Amino acid sequence: MNIEYKPRFSFEISEEQRLRANKCFPTYGLRKAIFGKILDDVCELIETHGGIAIGIMMTERIKIRDILPTMRDVTEVTKKIKKGKDNG
Repeated sequence: MNIEYKPRFSFEISEEQRLRANKCFPTYGLRKAIFGKILDDVCELIETHGGIAIGIMMTERIKIRDILPTMRDVTEVTKKIKKGKDNG
């Protein structure tokens, strides 16, 4: 593997999204800092909750800003259910 290789995560965006992103993230490295954290959280939610997390995030009825608090609630409920099974 080339020592200079840096993995990338990319996807297509609209021209409007590109213009907004350029305006919102004028500082070099800011996109990576913010979206790297978001990517880590989303991956963790999917690893923990599987298809439920994907389904919730893909629904058009919920805004992305509402997903993480909702998933936090799912995590708490899941913990309570597991704890109840363990105490049994």
